[in-house]
Amino acid sequence: MKHAAIAFCLMALVLPACKKDGAIPQADLGHAYFPTDTGRWITYTVDTAWRNDVTGVTGSARYALREKLTNGFTDAEGRPAQRLLRSKLDSASGNWEPKDVWWQARTTANAERAEENQRRIKLIFPPRIGQAWNTNALNTERPYELAYAEVDVPWAVNGMSFDSTILVKTTYLNNAVEAHTYWERYAKHVGLVYREVDSTNTQYVNGVQRVRGTWYKQVITGSGQ
Repeated sequence: MKHAAIAFCLMALVLPACKKDGAIPQADLGHAYFPTDTGRWITYTVDTAWRNDVTGVTGSARYALREKLTNGFTDAEGRPAQRLLRSKLDSASGNWEPKDVWWQARTTANAERAEENQRRIKLIFPPRIGQAWNTNALNTERPYELAYAEVDVPWAVNGMSFDSTILVKTTYLNNAVEAHTYWERYAKHVGLVYREVDSTNTQYVNGVQRVRGTWYKQVITGSGQ
């Protein structure tokens, strides 16, 4: 009986320590793919082109773009949000000239940005391959479904290596008339590192092909805080 009492006392001392040391760690929801700390910036090279065979308007451009989280605020829904200042590099002066201001917010469940005054759900958490959502659920545009194609994979570009990235793509099924490409890659603790969004409409009028489309590619060249 004496030995049993001693054993019970020893277990009473050991179990609390075991509970503390063996505590279950919090699950990684993937929030680090969408940083919110102000002062963070990323620079990109942007290549864009447009074509309209109906109006005869075509063109292309290449420029350097910088996106910087300048300050935080509370949005209309009472959530912490951040302003995103987007600037283009003036090749003549070498100065960054303000282009526009977007804003973003991250919740436990998703990450959103207001792009050209259109709120879009960019990511949902936690990221899982095959998970899909409507990026336009918060605006009046037609539904446009996105899904995770890659999760937690390494990736490299322009001499930079990222240990963990996620890749978002559209699930839109292209056809002979309309074709859409949507790729966005995010790196953990960095944010958006690659974006490619194309949209084309091809019609045949009296046997003549008429194409209307836009092409856009944005690739990271540097980042910091």
